[in-house]
Amino acid sequence: MNKLFSAALLASTLISAPTFAQQAQNSLTWGFSSEIETLDPYVTAKRTSQLIIRNMLENLVVREPATGAAKPGLATAWKWIDPTTLEFTLRKGVTFHDGSPFTADDVVYTVNYVKNPDTKTSFGKADYGFLKSAQKVDDFTVRLILEAPTPSAVDQLTQVLFILPKASHEKLGARAFASAPIGTGPMKLEKFEPGRTTVMVKNDNYYAADWGKPRLNRITVLTIADPQTASAELSAGKVDLLWQIQPDQMQQLKQSSNVTTASGGSVAVSFLSLDAAGRSGANPLQDKNVRLAISHAIDREAIAKVLRGEASEVIVSPCHPRQFGCTQQVTKYEYNLAKAKDYMAKSNVPKNFELKISAFTDNGPVAEAIAGDLRQIGIDAKLDFRETSAWIKDLFAGNMPAAVVPWPSNGIYDVVAINPLFFTGDQGDYALDPVVMESFKKANVLNDPDERLKLYRTGYEKIANEAYVVPLMTSVTHYAYRKGLDITLPVDGYPIMYMAGWK
Repeated sequence: MNKLFSAALLASTLISAPTFAQQAQNSLTWGFSSEIETLDPYVTAKRTSQLIIRNMLENLVVREPATGAAKPGLATAWKWIDPTTLEFTLRKGVTFHDGSPFTADDVVYTVNYVKNPDTKTSFGKADYGFLKSAQKVDDFTVRLILEAPTPSAVDQLTQVLFILPKASHEKLGARAFASAPIGTGPMKLEKFEPGRTTVMVKNDNYYAADWGKPRLNRITVLTIADPQTASAELSAGKVDLLWQIQPDQMQQLKQSSNVTTASGGSVAVSFLSLDAAGRSGANPLQDKNVRLAISHAIDREAIAKVLRGEASEVIVSPCHPRQFGCTQQVTKYEYNLAKAKDYMAKSNVPKNFELKISAFTDNGPVAEAIAGDLRQIGIDAKLDFRETSAWIKDLFAGNMPAAVVPWPSNGIYDVVAINPLFFTGDQGDYALDPVVMESFKKANVLNDPDERLKLYRTGYEKIANEAYVVPLMTSVTHYAYRKGLDITLPVDGYPIMYMAGWK
């Protein structure tokens, strides 16, 4: 155990009356492992950054943390007009942080903004491809026109389409807005130091939302990249909450008398992307025998339990079993080194060829474990560790022969949140298989659930048979927080901090 952590932990157990400064001030300090570089949800691809942004900017609908159900947000009601038209009744009496009123004009402006090619919305096709346009019916009624029937549209809208203030956003411009956002949310920005600190304070003019009013006066987000330092700060009472910590941190923090540890749900999965299509150039992964060898060589059960926690499940399709359409009834590859070596012997690739496995943040240990397994079958596998933004850029530019891909699906319970980006010819697709692409494209726009399931089964079975990717495991969201904090652990793994408070 790290000396710094041991010292802090010992100190915390010796203090008979722990400091309750945060409770007294009704504030919360969140130790965040990820750097927050921008507060514009349409610039960043980081779901972690959007977790902070959602305290200030709001969606039409919000996900209830305990159940995952869609509940009223800036919209009080919604209904389907036809298979591609969704009508929302907007909440009256809502104002932005600058005092301007919220109306249908802001929703229409936001949709037009994210659909404008010049905006270069991050993950624009994956997150907003289902939207075509927005139509104002009156000041408090708006219709979203969809590109095609999208059964998961309301669920997706709990996670995407942060509503911008038309007048202020046009006046400030995207760059200025990114460092000083104006929203309708329960918290408003007080201070932002990119990569270091974000401070939000209660919006005293917040409307009477269905879920209630914010209880915290202040939320401070601190970037603490080193896990042991973060744990020590929590035990010492300088930080109140850690999110997405590692299993070894959980075990350490359980010894602290002033800390509660818990594990919650997630819709995130990890898979090993293999460049079967040769997007990064001619490579050994274009040989099916090599891909089959890799599929048998990785001890996924051990990796899942050790690096993600006991609640992590090994998956056989690259999607979460909770998601609609995620069949697990496909060809499976057990951990079997003998089979893996046989497939390598059948291949036409040079012995001990080099394979870089790209990863970022806490996926580094997963990539290292995979590399160790692959070296046992004669592949010179090496970890290619990247900073998050660089990893994202190169993965979607087609530059990575192999990469550990963690995908949260924006917490959406439908494979439509993962398939378009990775298996329908988009920037994350390293297979480019016509059967897979056609099956998923058809399924994504059908309303008939049985027909959708048949098509998804066809696509996932082809992915499995060809070993285009190696499905790894589900993620488990581990939390540690100071006793006295009242927080509902969300089923999707994304805590809604503005709903938290002190007991």
